[in-house]
Amino acid sequence: MRRYRKSTSVTDDDSTSLPPSEAFALFADETRVAIVEALAERATAEGTDGLTFAELRRAIGVRDAGQFNYHLSKLRDRFVVKRDGKYHARWSALKLVGAIRAGTFTESPGSRTAALEHDCPSCEQSLTGAFDHGLVWMECDEHGKLFQTSVAPQAAANRSIPELVAFANAETQHDIERAVSGTCSMCSGPMQVSTPHRPDHGTLIVEFDCLSCWMRIQLPVALTVVRHPAVVAHFHERGVDVRKEPFTSFEFIKDDSLTAVVSEEPYRVRVALDSDEDTTTLTLDEVMSVVNVE
Repeated sequence: MRRYRKSTSVTDDDSTSLPPSEAFALFADETRVAIVEALAERATAEGTDGLTFAELRRAIGVRDAGQFNYHLSKLRDRFVVKRDGKYHARWSALKLVGAIRAGTFTESPGSRTAALEHDCPSCEQSLTGAFDHGLVWMECDEHGKLFQTSVAPQAAANRSIPELVAFANAETQHDIERAVSGTCSMCSGPMQVSTPHRPDHGTLIVEFDCLSCWMRIQLPVALTVVRHPAVVAHFHERGVDVRKEPFTSFEFIKDDSLTAVVSEEPYRVRVALDSDEDTTTLTLDEVMSVVNVE
């Protein structure tokens, strides 16, 4: 389920927030978009160095200084700041340019599929990878979709389907890691974690719910530890790079019997990484923090 909550946070160092509709309206003119793009490129190429009024106007190619100053003034303070006689892009402008270059607002990529070198954990048939207008997933003809997430158009531009699935898998691991640490990967807002539960006596599930935006992540408890150092080390010793393997490859995620609630007060969940008696075992608390490794 996705929900939208009106944000009450401030932008950068300003004491008041700007309604989203007004913020987007500021960039209805291509000159203003060009201004933040030019300053963002300068920030990338020259560190923290900015551009003077004349340098910025030449970079944009606007002859009329008055007209250029009008557009620049609309961006001042909120998206552009002047320091020591030079203009610099603020964090908000850099985020906007990043989204533009990622094709988030402008591109609409098509659809494609390809066979993957991974098998379905339920029937061992080969999986198919697919990409369709921003969504990427793995699926089995018999058991349907096993993994799905969204990616920016630029991420898919020069990647094959297997490469794109691997990229999406790695990005999802990072998103989960941030959620466990209490930060939303979408808006950087705080995330609230629910007490794990078993819907219809199925897999032990935990939910992370952002308190600022619509982001909600629901996943097996075992998946929350996939990037933990103990897990990475355990599989590294066995010649497996966790970062490059899809979630469906790991026994401790596929086999729910390896995850067990061992205490209610205090709440503790134990995750064994495989069925061997001497395997690595992690104990988690009610907010999915690892409190013990054996």
